[in-house]
Amino acid sequence: MNQIFNVLTEPAGSLIYHLILAFSIAGAFQAAFVHWRTSEFPQARRVLVGLGLLLLAQLTLFVVGGIGGQGLINLPVILPPLDRAFTLFSLVWMLWLWNFPEPSRAADAATALLSLLIAVGLSLSLIAYAQDLSRPPYNTTINDGIWQLASIAVAVFGLFVLGVRRPNGWGYGLAVLLLAFAGHLLHMVVGRFDGNFPGAVRLAYLAAFPMLMTLPQRFPAPVTGPTSVKSHAPVDERRRYSTDPKTFHALLGLAGESSADKLSQAITRAIAQTMLADLCFLIYLTDNKNQIQIASGY
Repeated sequence: MNQIFNVLTEPAGSLIYHLILAFSIAGAFQAAFVHWRTSEFPQARRVLVGLGLLLLAQLTLFVVGGIGGQGLINLPVILPPLDRAFTLFSLVWMLWLWNFPEPSRAADAATALLSLLIAVGLSLSLIAYAQDLSRPPYNTTINDGIWQLASIAVAVFGLFVLGVRRPNGWGYGLAVLLLAFAGHLLHMVVGRFDGNFPGAVRLAYLAAFPMLMTLPQRFPAPVTGPTSVKSHAPVDERRRYSTDPKTFHALLGLAGESSADKLSQAITRAIAQTMLADLCFLIYLTDNKNQIQIASGY
């Protein structure tokens, strides 16, 4: 077990540790973003906020490490307190993510206040460790014990609230907070010896952070079924000619008419029925071709 702890606290192991955490957060953030774009749920937006802050903390550690690699800052003095502060910061926001998926002003304000207190504690820890000329391993300092006790208290409080509220997906949150609690407690029991970083805590967080990817799945996205285009029955084009039996009967009746008046009426009736016309008139010119007369209509 100590060998695993030592691997996680060496420079190469530390890099792998932070990369795994960063990729776990980034994967969860991408899934939450896709969920938010498809659903626009306020819960998904809150997940984006929390994961964004966790990712920002990890990126800050990378930036500080890069600056320290250039010799611009004293990494052995700055990095151990910063690691403890960002670990507690991440734990606080994971508590917020799991316990308060719905908007809550009180929870949001309390979480923001705790974040400010962590920043104040980080400043005091940096000053105290920088002024300690003996520069003992940070795992053996009082400040490390304070950070660990604060993390244990946050984990216990988060477990209590989670057991009371039991929001969607609370089982994964329970596992995350239990792992965090076990890691910090194990470090307090067996890990406060030589070294600047808590190997037990890092091992616990390596197991806990991948569970962040379950956060976007707590609220199912709306099912978008295939859009069915309502098929309208094609409108039949209006018939121009009639083939009804009565039409044939009207046409055949023309042959049996001998009277001119009746013949003109039969013609208009037959044409109107054949052409499906509403109105039909038989019109002719007078002998002088100056007037039009309507002989019959139908």
